[in-house]
Amino acid sequence: MHPSLAGVFIHEAFGHLSEADHIEENPQAREMMKLGRKFGPEFLNVIDDGSVVPEIRGTIFYDDEGVPAQKTYLIKDGVLVGRLHSRKTAASMGEKPTGNARAQDYNFQPIVRMTNTAIEAGPHPADQIFDGIKLGVYVIDAYGGQTELENFSFSAGHAYMIRDGKVAEMVRDVVLQGNLFETLANIEQIADDFVWCPMGGYCGKGGQRAKTAEGAPHIRIRNVLIAGK
Repeated sequence: MHPSLAGVFIHEAFGHLSEADHIEENPQAREMMKLGRKFGPEFLNVIDDGSVVPEIRGTIFYDDEGVPAQKTYLIKDGVLVGRLHSRKTAASMGEKPTGNARAQDYNFQPIVRMTNTAIEAGPHPADQIFDGIKLGVYVIDAYGGQTELENFSFSAGHAYMIRDGKVAEMVRDVVLQGNLFETLANIEQIADDFVWCPMGGYCGKGGQRAKTAEGAPHIRIRNVLIAGK
């Protein structure tokens, strides 16, 4: 995955599952998102950070309940260690507010929302990320997708075949599907070339929109179900 798709993937497939209002009163989600559960390799770290540089779209000084923006680890060394909270969900679950209560404007009630969500840089050299791949697909950009609890489906903006460790011909209509937890467990490498995706956008939830952004390095995953031409 190119960073442009890896960032969208972690936002859509994992970030929304980390919003505590989804977890608070849902026994299935509580079991699925139990703190301490191992989700991936020890070099996998996922954050939500509303306090990064102002140029990133999801950056805020305070959330709409007056809680300071902060960096929250969701996955640390491959293990689920946190989630995103409002004051209400934090009190209900016995945890601390994380500065993620956001409203579109004064007409709306604050709800739990992501800010800037990212996979942190890993230990693997980016210029070696294709090494050893006999046959694979290099997916770039996101062109829509959907999630249902831990299952996801994403369309790549465009993609190339990887043959014997080299980028080869372009392919089209590439769709990635799978189970989030299996996919995270199948991450083989996370490169050292982290970037914030320059555009960012709006994330919709509960009839509201909020500015958000995503970041990631290149990531390499085995056994992803891929469809297309």
